[in-house]
Amino acid sequence: MVSNSDITHKKKGVSIINKELPRFGSDKQLEASIGKQVRLARKSAGVTLQQLSNQSLLSVSMISKIENGQISASLKTIQQICHALNISITSLFKQHDKDVEPTFVKSGDGLTIERAGSDESRHYQLLGHTVGGSLNVEPCLITVSSRDYDFPEFQHKGVEFIYMLKGKMDYYYGTKVYHFKKGDSIYFDADKPHGPKKIITDECQFLTVICSNNSD
Repeated sequence: MVSNSDITHKKKGVSIINKELPRFGSDKQLEASIGKQVRLARKSAGVTLQQLSNQSLLSVSMISKIENGQISASLKTIQQICHALNISITSLFKQHDKDVEPTFVKSGDGLTIERAGSDESRHYQLLGHTVGGSLNVEPCLITVSSRDYDFPEFQHKGVEFIYMLKGKMDYYYGTKVYHFKKGDSIYFDADKPHGPKKIITDECQFLTVICSNNSD
C-alpha cells in the first residue's frame, strides 16, 4: 500500500490529453468532407456546375476544386454556395466526423512525443489522435527501460485504460497499489492521483488509452 504522504510528494505530470497534438491521417479530410457534401447537395437539387457558378457568383473552376477537396474555401465562399443551394452551413460539416479515415500505424511508427518527466529511459509513442468531435481519445504505447525511473504523479479529467504488454510493475491509484504483469489491465476515472510506483523488471511496456470530453 502507498500512503497519502507518498503520493502528495510525487511530481505532477501533464496528461497528453491536454496537449496540442498533430493530426493523424489526411491533411485535407475536412476539405474533402465539405466538398463531398457540396457535390451531394448540388446534384440532389439538380443543379449543374455552371448553374451553381451563376447563382453563387463563383467560377466553375473554384466550385470544382471545392467539391474535389483541393482547396480550403473561406467562410464567405461557403456562405455563397449554401445560399445558392438553399442549405445551411452546418449541413456541410455534419458528416465530417463520420468521414474521417481510420488511423493505421505500422509497428514502431507511432509519433514519439514529450511528456512530463520524459527522458531516454521512458519512451512515449502516440498511436492516434481524435481529429474532432466531442470526445478526445489518446492511445499511447509507453516503454520504460530503467527500474530506477521516478515517475511523476498523473491526475487529469476523463477515464483511462491500461493494458500490460511486457514486464512487471506496481501501479498506484489513489491509496491502492496494483501489481501488474503481462496481460493485466485496469480501467479508472483519471481524476484521482495515479501512475507507476515501481518498475520491477528491466523493461516494461504498456498501452494506455485516455478518453475525455471536449466540453470538460
